[in-house]
Amino acid sequence: MSSLPEPIPARKSRKAPQAEALLAAACGLVSSEGLAGLGLRPLAEALGVSVTVLTSHYGARADVMAAICDAARLHDQREMARWRSLLSELGPFSPALAAELAETMLDELAIQQRALSLLYLELLHVCTWDASLQPAFAAWSSERRRFWQEFADRAALMPALVKCGWWYGYVVAELAYSVALGPVTSYRMLRRLCLRRLFAGGLASRGEDSDGALFALLLGQMQIEGLHDEKPDARAPAWDAPAARACGRRLAAQGAQGLTHRAIASDIGIPHTTLSYRYPAQRDLVIAGLESIVAHIRFAVDADSLSELQRLRVEGDGKQLDLARANFAVALAATHMPELATYTADMRSRRGNNLAKVFLKYLPQARGIDALCAQVISMGLTGLTNTEPAGEASEQTVAAAFGAAAQWLQQNQT
Repeated sequence: MSSLPEPIPARKSRKAPQAEALLAAACGLVSSEGLAGLGLRPLAEALGVSVTVLTSHYGARADVMAAICDAARLHDQREMARWRSLLSELGPFSPALAAELAETMLDELAIQQRALSLLYLELLHVCTWDASLQPAFAAWSSERRRFWQEFADRAALMPALVKCGWWYGYVVAELAYSVALGPVTSYRMLRRLCLRRLFAGGLASRGEDSDGALFALLLGQMQIEGLHDEKPDARAPAWDAPAARACGRRLAAQGAQGLTHRAIASDIGIPHTTLSYRYPAQRDLVIAGLESIVAHIRFAVDADSLSELQRLRVEGDGKQLDLARANFAVALAATHMPELATYTADMRSRRGNNLAKVFLKYLPQARGIDALCAQVISMGLTGLTNTEPAGEASEQTVAAAFGAAAQWLQQNQT
């Protein structure tokens, strides 16, 4: 496995940086500060050159981003060629082998290739709301998607799950959680268990309850009971709850970088200085948004009606919060804010809880669709949601993927 070179020392040079050095510096900035930290000046400083040298060689910021993505694509090509060579030596994949291979590749991407994976995930996320970066990212994204599609074909996964984007969505979602929660043993066991169930057909085997028992045990380890059950602060200003909801919506839509004091203050109609007094740092805004998101997740899990179980939550002010996008954004935020790991593990463990209720309430005749199965289906839908801009087209894509997943489960019952 090839690794990225270390960024060159911050000593000014007139020599233009090579592509690999550019990529390494970009990955370093994104790992520490997110994509918002990837400006021309910080990048030039990390490379030890002036902004003039950087832009004279590569062009404007859009051209620099294109060069970074192209360098990442070439780096990925070498890694994927290594895996393709290894996989070509194997015959047809058994379900157990497919799960083991997918687990190993995800683990490598999350640990040895963590910085590159984080750059990929950040770009994937920002492209859902900033179309200007889509041309630079398209080729790299397409090659990664193609690699995982080839793997699914070798693993004999139902073609409709691949074609509709559900399978790649699953990879994307699990990679985001892997980057955020890699060291957490219970998460790693849960990831392995879900992959094993996925490649075994999704359904629980008749008379076999060991997977379900392990699943319940892992959820118990990852979930934090009583998290944010404390009573509201009676001394909080009237705008505090709307501010938290606004933080949650912006976190879901644009990630942590969308949470600025001016933006949130504008959303709720107060001076940004007033907001800053109660929430001094951006991290405070992230926590406020996270608490709002967690409350919606808990409500959706405990709901009894189909409308209340939906991932698109309508808040008191009539605005929507997309829980699938919120979960993904929190996982990305946790890669820069370790204090969010507990929240992220809790949220990962609850994926599919509302979907399990939908299956139980509206498809009572279905066999083998247990909580673990529902989580597997939910993970693919979560990732798929975060590969496209929000809107009606995305909703139709996700609905089609849900239909394909339901067909897959019905097919495997026969």
